Amino acid sequence: MHAKRKIYEFLTAEISSGRVKPGARMPTEKELSAQFDVSRSTVQAVMAQLVTEGYVRRFAGRGTFACRREDDMQVRVNLDIHNIQSFENEVAVAGERVTYRLISFARVAAPERAAAKLGLETGAEVFSLHRLRLIESQCIGMELRYFSPDLKLDFPTRALEEEGGHLLIEEVLGIRIGRIEAALRAEAATDEDAAHMGITPHAPLLVRSHTLYDTAEKVILHGDSSYVQPFSFRYTASVRD
Repeated sequence: MHAKRKIYEFLTAEISSGRVKPGARMPTEKELSAQFDVSRSTVQAVMAQLVTEGYVRRFAGRGTFACRREDDMQVRVNLDIHNIQSFENEVAVAGERVTYRLISFARVAAPERAAAKLGLETGAEVFSLHRLRLIESQCIGMELRYFSPDLKLDFPTRALEEEGGHLLIEEVLGIRIGRIEAALRAEAATDEDAAHMGITPHAPLLVRSHTLYDTAEKVILHGDSSYVQPFSFRYTASVRD
């Protein structure tokens, strides 16, 4: 087998199999040259091909890092900003189904941002729902929600493991959602979050913070949903007379 092909197949297999996780640093050109007994130029040609195909990404001064290829898991969600739709419904439009892995549902001290949105003092005790989101057994991210202490939360364990957030609120609690405030930001995964999601610490995350209100403008919950690469949202906005 040609040296370039051998290196290409080795690296793509390492990434596609998950042995090298998204966000992990790839071997250096020097290391690969020694491992396969080839010139640096041969390795450079292979790495350039991997960049083009989306297997890896290069950062000047930092190195080359593995990506989750968009061909392997391309999940784009179109959000209609004029209507309230659950994440699960938006994903269903793309022909996919979201499943969950429960991490915890317990009383915790509300962090500063969540406490402010809920109208509480920082550290006030609230219920928190923490779980992974998956599509076809592939983790696409994680959700962390803090509920208003005014709510009587009587969630069956099965519902926490199987139902989307909007359904939990509207069908289990019987509360109609009236409004959502949301904001997007980029963050690096903490060691703890990376361990939960099976990614490398400091890997890039897209974080969507959201606050839900009922039809009487009472806050229901505040939370963050974190998404791993290459998940993306696509918004379409229009002007209405």
